[in-house]
Amino acid sequence: MPAMSLRKLNTLLATLAALLPLAAPAAPLKVGGFVVAPLITGQATMPLQGALRDYVEQEVVKRAGIALVWTPPTSVPRAMENLRTGAIDILLLTSGRLDTPGVIATSWHFLRTQPHLAVLKNSPLQSVQSLQQLTGMTIGWAGGTLLPPALAEVPIQWQLLTVPDWQSANLRKLKMGRIQAVFFENEYSPRYYAAEENMDIHLVKLPMPERQFTMAYSPKADKNAVAQFDKAAAAAFANDQFRAFLDQYMKR
Repeated sequence: MPAMSLRKLNTLLATLAALLPLAAPAAPLKVGGFVVAPLITGQATMPLQGALRDYVEQEVVKRAGIALVWTPPTSVPRAMENLRTGAIDILLLTSGRLDTPGVIATSWHFLRTQPHLAVLKNSPLQSVQSLQQLTGMTIGWAGGTLLPPALAEVPIQWQLLTVPDWQSANLRKLKMGRIQAVFFENEYSPRYYAAEENMDIHLVKLPMPERQFTMAYSPKADKNAVAQFDKAAAAAFANDQFRAFLDQYMKR
């Protein structure tokens, strides 16, 4: 082929390549959840904040190359409904069994925690060797969640709240003497709120298995975008990297 014709062919190919549509970037994934401070904080009128968002933006987004849209925190039941309907694509935090059809929990976890009770400093309950010690107690927790199996077997008088600020609301009820304790799946939340509210509390470690915090994906979310996010997040949260970040976050 003559040299001039080859140059013309290369020019034509380059021109055609420039005219071809570029692959569309993945649509932003909508992220939501409920308040579990300091991991997830915020008000119902503003996008959620907290240590988990900070870490995801710092370590996951740059790996995944996908934009995220942060929605306001809601109650637990509303968050699960939003995940089911596709109003959000990613539920930022969950633990235990998911009963919502089609919802997929991540195969990895970002934090392992030990369940605790928060009680007032002068409470007669200073330690728990057996969960049966909690029989008959009035304990606050989040409505719309499944009780951990070990606690579901104990005849506890549960006071369940379905408001976005359920953690701080339960601690206020504890301070007023309306409940005897507040159940937390992690030790970070009561420490955070006690410092915020200047509350003198005692944390009682429960003889229960550790809880694993994971995320979950909506069945209506873009599968390719979710796969990109999931791969990046699994690497970013491996080897307790988030725990180290959270420990530093708590010192702020």
